[in-house]
Amino acid sequence: MLVAAATFVAMDSMAKQLGQSYSPVQLVWARYGVHLIVMVVGLLALRRFDRSILISQAPLGQFFRGVLLLGATIFSYLAVRELPLAQVYVINFSSPVIVTLLAIPLLGEPVNGIRIAAVLAGFSGVFVAMQPDLVAMNPAMAFPVGMAFCFAMYQLATRYFSHQDSPITSLLYTAVAGGLLCSLVVPFSWTPIQVSDMLPFVAIGTLGAVGHLALILAMRFASASLVSPFLYSQLLWATLSGFLFFNELPTLNTLAGAFMVIGSGMILLFWGRQDRVKHGNGE
Repeated sequence: MLVAAATFVAMDSMAKQLGQSYSPVQLVWARYGVHLIVMVVGLLALRRFDRSILISQAPLGQFFRGVLLLGATIFSYLAVRELPLAQVYVINFSSPVIVTLLAIPLLGEPVNGIRIAAVLAGFSGVFVAMQPDLVAMNPAMAFPVGMAFCFAMYQLATRYFSHQDSPITSLLYTAVAGGLLCSLVVPFSWTPIQVSDMLPFVAIGTLGAVGHLALILAMRFASASLVSPFLYSQLLWATLSGFLFFNELPTLNTLAGAFMVIGSGMILLFWGRQDRVKHGNGE
């Protein structure tokens, strides 16, 4: 999960830089197209590519999971083009809060006072980090909110399908879903790629493949309550990258919101783990 956190920030940093010259659709297409090419070439080189990789126990579900990640990626690239990296990640940290809300109707998880308080605190933190101006609200703030919602749904889907298919099969379906859908629309927003930008374009897809393989493996071999908090290390990397490459520093509102969101997420993850231990399902 630490590897996933670092690679996601590196990928988004490159997308933020390239987003000044290329459309988000083209960047997302590179993200999934290169992801697919790198994966297939790597499997062929390791002699591990066979028909069994193409067979999924839930192909439609895996494709839907890929669409969710595609949505999160699109919102992410739109967000980082307009907003500071640290602010985008703080808002995206509301994913565990959204997962908790969605798990109540979708998974039938119980509701109690602690969970309700943590959810309210989490969304309050997002509101603080967004630094809203009720007179002139920045429309770009909708992008990281959409990113957080799609990523929360993706996490739920990953958790559900991680024990039905191998990590390689899950990763392949992720690339295929994103690659196919983006290929349908990228011709309408294509800008010729400069030679100097070729390497970052390739790096976006490569980092995406590595990061999501790490995420899938983390969810497969450990409980979400154990590994999910390590994604919060993204804030450190995002702050460092924003300062070094984009001359960005997090505001006090962003830091205060981060404290509230991360705190609520930790409470929800810890409380969920305690519930599983209490009912004999802990790890």
